[in-house]
Amino acid sequence: MFIETYFDERAAFSSSSSEPVIPYPELVGEEFMLWQRYLPVRTKLRSMPFWLYDNMPSLVIEELEKAQKAPRVFERIEIWSRSGDPMAVGVTGGEQTRYFSIVRWGDAKLTLDQVKRRLRIEKWMFRLTPLAMILMFLIVTLVLITHAGQFSELAQKASYQGELFGY
Repeated sequence: MFIETYFDERAAFSSSSSEPVIPYPELVGEEFMLWQRYLPVRTKLRSMPFWLYDNMPSLVIEELEKAQKAPRVFERIEIWSRSGDPMAVGVTGGEQTRYFSIVRWGDAKLTLDQVKRRLRIEKWMFRLTPLAMILMFLIVTLVLITHAGQFSELAQKASYQGELFGY
């Protein structure tokens, strides 16, 4: 199983301003949009079902506990997911809501380019599926129209055979 942690030890100790230092990378711009679209299911960590929490790798649980223990860093922690590829995201409030990557785990190590490619493929599949269904319907309808006479002959034969066998 793939696990990627984002905690930055150097950032945790470099505080030059009065604002609390957040030792995790912020999700902004294209990266934020891609992860938000790729991981559409959001669950607050406190609202997670016990079975999901029990199935997390121990390293992930350690990272989540570390993020929760940090004083006044995150308002809440959310698990963004889709089947097999969750990511824990720290959320801060204030003037503007900000999102920070805490840890990501799952079946595969995905780069942003791979996420883009997967989202593009999903978009095209979503668009092409109704078209394929309409095309199949038209083909079946055309086949039925062109062979309508043959189907009535088969139906007559079947009913005749049914009469012979007492159906």
